[in-house]
Amino acid sequence: MTRAEAVTLIQRQLAFRTNLEDEIIAELQAAQIQLEAEAIKPWFLVSEDSYIDTTSDEQRVAVPSDFIEEVDEAVLRYVPDDVSGDDPEIDLIKGDYDELRKTYSDEDTGTVEAGAPEAYALLGNYFRIFPTPDDTYTLHMIYYKQDTTLSTNVENNWLKYVPYLLMGVAGQQIAGGPLRDKDAFAIFQSWEAKGRDALMRKNTSRDVANRNLQIGGPH
Repeated sequence: MTRAEAVTLIQRQLAFRTNLEDEIIAELQAAQIQLEAEAIKPWFLVSEDSYIDTTSDEQRVAVPSDFIEEVDEAVLRYVPDDVSGDDPEIDLIKGDYDELRKTYSDEDTGTVEAGAPEAYALLGNYFRIFPTPDDTYTLHMIYYKQDTTLSTNVENNWLKYVPYLLMGVAGQQIAGGPLRDKDAFAIFQSWEAKGRDALMRKNTSRDVANRNLQIGGPH
Protein backbone atom coordinates (compact mmCIF):
# COMPACT_ATOMS: atom_id res chain seq x y z
CA MET A 1 0.00 0.00 0.00
CA THR A 2 1.41 3.39 -0.97
CA ARG A 3 1.22 6.56 1.09
CA ALA A 4 -1.43 7.97 -1.26
CA GLU A 5 -3.58 4.87 -0.86
CA ALA A 6 -3.27 5.09 2.92
CA VAL A 7 -4.28 8.75 2.85
CA THR A 8 -7.32 7.88 0.75
CA LEU A 9 -8.46 5.17 3.17
CA ILE A 10 -8.14 7.55 6.12
CA GLN A 11 -10.01 10.28 4.23
CA ARG A 12 -12.81 7.81 3.51
CA GLN A 13 -13.42 7.38 7.24
CA LEU A 14 -13.42 11.15 7.67
CA ALA A 15 -16.40 11.69 5.34
CA PHE A 16 -14.07 11.89 2.32
CA ARG A 17 -12.44 15.13 3.50
CA THR A 18 -9.90 16.02 0.82
CA ASN A 19 -8.57 19.11 2.58
CA LEU A 20 -6.66 17.12 5.21
CA GLU A 21 -4.05 15.41 3.03
CA ASP A 22 -1.08 17.31 4.47
CA GLU A 23 -2.27 16.73 8.04
CA ILE A 24 -2.78 13.01 7.41
CA ILE A 25 0.69 12.64 5.89
CA ALA A 26 2.21 14.43 8.88
CA GLU A 27 0.36 12.13 11.28
CA LEU A 28 1.45 9.03 9.35
CA GLN A 29 5.06 10.16 9.71
CA ALA A 30 4.55 10.90 13.41
CA ALA A 31 2.87 7.52 13.95
CA GLN A 32 5.85 5.75 12.41
CA ILE A 33 8.25 7.54 14.77
CA GLN A 34 6.04 6.60 17.72
CA LEU A 35 5.76 2.95 16.75
CA GLU A 36 9.47 2.57 16.09
CA ALA A 37 10.16 3.89 19.61
CA GLU A 38 7.97 1.25 21.28
CA ALA A 39 9.49 -1.60 23.25
CA ILE A 40 8.27 -4.36 20.95
CA LYS A 41 9.89 -4.00 17.53
CA PRO A 42 8.46 -5.57 14.36
CA TRP A 43 10.49 -8.18 12.54
CA PHE A 44 10.66 -6.10 9.37
CA LEU A 45 12.81 -3.44 11.04
CA VAL A 46 15.74 -5.85 11.36
CA SER A 47 18.56 -4.65 9.12
CA GLU A 48 20.68 -6.52 6.63
CA ASP A 49 24.25 -7.38 7.59
CA SER A 50 26.10 -4.15 8.29
CA TYR A 51 29.84 -3.60 8.66
CA ILE A 52 31.56 -0.71 10.38
CA ASP A 53 35.25 -0.05 11.02
CA THR A 54 37.01 1.12 14.13
CA THR A 55 39.62 3.87 14.06
CA SER A 56 43.05 3.41 15.58
CA ASP A 57 43.36 5.02 19.03
CA GLU A 58 39.64 5.88 19.05
CA GLN A 59 37.38 3.98 21.43
CA ARG A 60 34.15 5.30 19.98
CA VAL A 61 32.36 3.87 16.96
CA ALA A 62 29.25 5.79 15.92
CA VAL A 63 26.07 3.76 15.56
CA PRO A 64 24.50 3.82 12.07
CA SER A 65 22.38 6.89 11.31
CA ASP A 66 19.22 4.75 11.09
CA PHE A 67 19.98 2.78 14.25
CA ILE A 68 17.13 2.20 16.71
CA GLU A 69 18.52 -0.50 18.97
CA GLU A 70 20.33 -3.81 19.00
CA VAL A 71 18.69 -7.13 18.17
CA ASP A 72 18.81 -9.61 21.05
CA GLU A 73 19.84 -12.54 18.88
CA ALA A 74 22.53 -10.69 16.93
CA VAL A 75 25.48 -9.57 19.02
CA LEU A 76 28.14 -7.16 17.81
CA ARG A 77 30.99 -9.17 16.28
CA TYR A 78 34.62 -8.59 15.42
CA VAL A 79 35.77 -9.92 12.03
CA PRO A 80 39.50 -10.72 12.17
CA ASP A 81 41.52 -10.53 8.95
CA ASP A 82 43.61 -13.59 9.73
CA VAL A 83 40.98 -16.11 10.81
CA SER A 84 39.48 -18.60 8.38
CA GLY A 85 36.71 -21.14 8.69
CA ASP A 86 32.97 -21.32 8.43
CA ASP A 87 32.41 -18.79 11.23
CA PRO A 88 35.50 -16.63 11.73
CA GLU A 89 33.69 -13.87 13.57
CA ILE A 90 34.21 -13.33 17.29
CA ASP A 91 31.29 -12.31 19.51
CA LEU A 92 32.04 -9.22 21.57
CA ILE A 93 30.97 -9.18 25.20
CA LYS A 94 28.55 -6.39 26.06
CA GLY A 95 28.96 -4.82 29.47
CA ASP A 96 28.59 -1.69 31.56
CA TYR A 97 30.96 1.05 30.53
CA ASP A 98 32.38 1.65 34.02
CA GLU A 99 32.98 -2.05 34.62
CA LEU A 100 34.66 -2.54 31.26
CA ARG A 101 36.81 0.53 31.79
CA LYS A 102 38.06 -0.94 35.07
CA THR A 103 38.59 -4.38 33.54
CA TYR A 104 40.60 -3.08 30.59
CA SER A 105 42.56 -0.33 32.33
CA ASP A 106 46.22 -0.61 33.21
CA GLU A 107 46.56 -0.81 37.00
CA ASP A 108 49.56 1.51 37.09
CA THR A 109 48.50 4.24 34.66
CA GLY A 110 44.70 3.91 34.77
CA THR A 111 44.51 4.23 31.00
CA VAL A 112 42.48 1.81 28.91
CA GLU A 113 44.61 -0.83 27.24
CA ALA A 114 44.88 -1.01 23.44
CA GLY A 115 44.32 -4.02 21.23
CA ALA A 116 41.81 -5.96 19.14
CA PRO A 117 38.11 -5.69 20.12
CA GLU A 118 36.88 -7.98 22.88
CA ALA A 119 33.99 -6.14 24.52
CA TYR A 120 31.82 -3.06 24.17
CA ALA A 121 29.31 -0.80 25.85
CA LEU A 122 26.55 1.16 24.15
CA LEU A 123 26.41 4.76 25.36
CA GLY A 124 24.31 7.33 23.55
CA ASN A 125 25.10 7.26 19.86
CA TYR A 126 28.36 5.34 20.19
CA PHE A 127 29.67 1.87 20.77
CA ARG A 128 32.60 2.09 23.21
CA ILE A 129 35.08 -0.62 22.22
CA PHE A 130 37.40 -2.38 24.69
CA PRO A 131 40.35 -2.55 24.54
CA THR A 132 40.76 0.73 22.68
CA PRO A 133 41.39 -0.29 19.04
CA ASP A 134 45.03 0.05 18.06
CA ASP A 135 44.26 -0.43 14.38
CA THR A 136 41.34 -0.52 11.94
CA TYR A 137 39.11 -3.47 12.81
CA THR A 138 35.89 -4.53 11.10
CA LEU A 139 32.75 -5.00 13.19
CA HIS A 140 29.68 -6.89 12.00
CA MET A 141 26.25 -5.98 13.25
CA ILE A 142 22.55 -6.59 12.66
CA TYR A 143 20.21 -4.09 14.30
CA TYR A 144 16.72 -2.61 14.34
CA LYS A 145 16.72 0.23 11.83
CA GLN A 146 14.36 3.06 11.03
CA ASP A 147 12.10 2.31 8.10
CA THR A 148 11.84 4.47 5.00
CA THR A 149 10.01 7.67 5.90
CA LEU A 150 6.79 8.57 4.15
CA SER A 151 8.12 11.87 2.80
CA THR A 152 7.13 10.76 -0.72
CA ASN A 153 4.46 8.52 -2.18
CA VAL A 154 6.15 5.20 -1.43
CA GLU A 155 5.23 1.93 0.21
CA ASN A 156 7.42 1.36 3.24
CA ASN A 157 7.40 -1.77 5.39
CA TRP A 158 4.82 -0.40 7.80
CA LEU A 159 2.35 0.08 4.95
CA LYS A 160 3.34 -3.22 3.36
CA TYR A 161 3.01 -5.47 6.40
CA VAL A 162 0.83 -3.70 9.02
CA PRO A 163 -0.92 -0.82 7.24
CA TYR A 164 -3.88 -0.74 9.60
CA LEU A 165 -1.64 -0.29 12.61
CA LEU A 166 0.04 2.77 11.11
CA MET A 167 -3.19 4.19 9.70
CA GLY A 168 -5.05 3.51 12.93
CA VAL A 169 -2.56 5.41 15.07
CA ALA A 170 -2.41 8.31 12.61
CA GLY A 171 -6.18 8.39 12.08
CA GLN A 172 -6.90 8.71 15.79
CA GLN A 173 -4.82 11.88 15.94
CA ILE A 174 -6.84 13.39 13.11
CA ALA A 175 -10.27 12.24 14.27
CA GLY A 176 -9.60 12.99 17.94
CA GLY A 177 -8.22 16.45 17.25
CA PRO A 178 -10.20 19.47 16.08
CA LEU A 179 -12.59 17.25 14.12
CA ARG A 180 -13.91 15.52 17.25
CA ASP A 181 -15.26 12.72 15.04
CA LYS A 182 -16.14 10.00 17.55
CA ASP A 183 -17.31 7.50 14.95
CA ALA A 184 -14.13 7.79 12.91
CA PHE A 185 -12.02 7.71 16.07
CA ALA A 186 -13.60 4.40 17.07
CA ILE A 187 -12.91 2.95 13.63
CA PHE A 188 -9.27 4.01 13.79
CA GLN A 189 -9.00 2.47 17.25
CA SER A 190 -10.23 -0.82 15.81
CA TRP A 191 -7.69 -0.50 12.99
CA GLU A 192 -4.87 -0.05 15.49
CA ALA A 193 -6.03 -3.04 17.54
CA LYS A 194 -6.27 -5.15 14.40
CA GLY A 195 -2.80 -4.09 13.31
CA ARG A 196 -1.21 -4.72 16.71
CA ASP A 197 -2.74 -8.19 16.85
CA ALA A 198 -1.44 -8.99 13.36
CA LEU A 199 2.03 -7.73 14.26
CA MET A 200 2.17 -9.68 17.52
CA ARG A 201 1.05 -12.88 15.83
CA LYS A 202 3.60 -12.50 13.04
CA ASN A 203 6.43 -11.69 15.45
CA THR A 204 5.56 -14.77 17.50
CA SER A 205 5.16 -17.11 14.54
CA ARG A 206 8.52 -16.06 13.10
CA ASP A 207 10.19 -16.48 16.49
CA VAL A 208 8.98 -20.05 17.07
CA ALA A 209 9.22 -21.32 13.49
CA ASN A 210 11.63 -24.28 13.20
CA ARG A 211 12.38 -24.23 16.92
CA ASN A 212 12.27 -27.53 18.80
CA LEU A 213 9.93 -26.51 21.59
CA GLN A 214 10.02 -29.26 24.20
CA ILE A 215 9.68 -29.41 27.95
CA GLY A 216 12.95 -29.88 29.78
CA GLY A 217 15.21 -28.64 27.02
CA PRO A 218 17.12 -30.61 24.38
CA HIS A 219 18.15 -34.26 25.01
